[in-house]
Parts: sequence; structure tokens; C-alpha cells
Amino acid sequence: MPIFEYRGESANLMVLAREIEADPHLAGKCSLTLTFLRQDRRDSLRHANWAEITVSVASGLATNAVYDALKALVERARDRGPVDEVSPRSEGGSGEETDGTEVAAER
Repeated sequence: MPIFEYRGESANLMVLAREIEADPHLAGKCSLTLTFLRQDRRDSLRHANWAEITVSVASGLATNAVYDALKALVERARDRGPVDEVSPRSEGGSGEETDGTEVAAER
């Protein structure tokens, strides 16, 4: 199952999640997890409410249309603010500090 993970401002990633759920190429083919990051970090994340979104594409459905639709929506999110692709987490976790708040949506 292909997994894509992005980090950016939480409000921007929430809009991205709604856009993914509404997109006809992605609706029902992806599961989303939005994780809010802690604000007491001592790096560039401390200046905004940041989050990570994980997009899992169902196996066997990773077509060019799905990738192109996801790429287009991520580019729109980048026009609204910073969105960086990060390496997907391993099963054991990424070592990143979170505030324990996750929002998950499966379509």
C-alpha cells in the first residue's frame, strides 16, 4: 500500500484532507490520518500550529490518475502555505513528538 506523508500548517492540511475526500479520483481509495504536532519544540515548527497528514492509497489502486490527483491537491495546498513531504513512518513510529491528537478518516 503506497503511503505519502506531508507536514505543514494544521489548518492547511485539514483543508487538504477535505479536498482529498471530495476528489472523485481519491474518494474511497485513500485513508487519511491527521496528526497534530506539539508546540513546545525548539525548531521552526514552534511558530505555527503544525501537523502531519498520512495518505494511504489502497493496494491495487495506485494508478496514474490517483497519483496525479493527489499531486495536484498537494500543489494547491503548497500555494496556500508550506507543505513538505516527509518520509513515511515505520511501524514502530517516527520518533517525532506529537500531542497525541489524531484525526483519522477512511473513505
